Amino acid sequence: MIELAISSWTVHGALGAPWYEPDADGRMVNRAESQPAELSLLDLPAFIADEGIKLLEICNFHLPSLEDSYLARLRANIEAAGGTLVNLLVDTGNLSAADNAIWRRDIEAAKRWQDIAVKLGARGVRLDCGTDAPSPAAIQRSCDSLRELADYGAGLGLHTSTENWRATSVESENLLQILDGVGRPLRLCVDFGNAAKTADKYATLRALLPRATSLHCKGIFNGNALDVAEFKQALALVRAADFRGHIALICDGTEDEWRKALALKDHVERELMRAS
Repeated sequence: MIELAISSWTVHGALGAPWYEPDADGRMVNRAESQPAELSLLDLPAFIADEGIKLLEICNFHLPSLEDSYLARLRANIEAAGGTLVNLLVDTGNLSAADNAIWRRDIEAAKRWQDIAVKLGARGVRLDCGTDAPSPAAIQRSCDSLRELADYGAGLGLHTSTENWRATSVESENLLQILDGVGRPLRLCVDFGNAAKTADKYATLRALLPRATSLHCKGIFNGNALDVAEFKQALALVRAADFRGHIALICDGTEDEWRKALALKDHVERELMRAS
């Protein structure tokens, strides 16, 4: 069954376009230029519930605090809105790093994010495969780190997923090699926008969608106008793959984000959900 979700990235601009990172003491510090925020992360669960969307993904850099009291409050707000945090999206670290000290540091950092996901009541964590070029050694590093993290997550009751994203795994053949090499039940988020960074977006989608358990569903906009023909072409591949999972509606850029998200929602419902 297909369900709709919203990522905090969808409303990145409304949140003030922050980028919080932990300092040496573990406090979250905003590294981005300050912008006026129209929406608090604490209010996001109720905001999306008003549109009938109950599934949420949160980027780790959108968390302004890692204090237990804040995490408990955010979790309570998600539950009060009748929502579910399906994934904490961890967008930091390099799990394919050749330098062993960096590699171990980033694996341990990922474990700390998994611990935080448990406090938030998340079902799972999405981790990136790494940022090194996809050499055999980098792919093996990625497999080894994701195997360790999948085991750690399973011990916490979390599922672990990855994505076609940064250098090590943006190309489908490298990502599929990693998925097979981990040797654990690793879930896969397929991102339309990242597929567009490859030589052939649709070939990438055809290769990955049969393995997908979730989607980051991005459309191409000219101003506020969605390229409907292009979006339908991508959705046709989703339908052909008989996808069943959650679809996060995501917009790049910070202008009219919610209007664009609702346009995506309308087409996903018409092309996939009403037909299923």
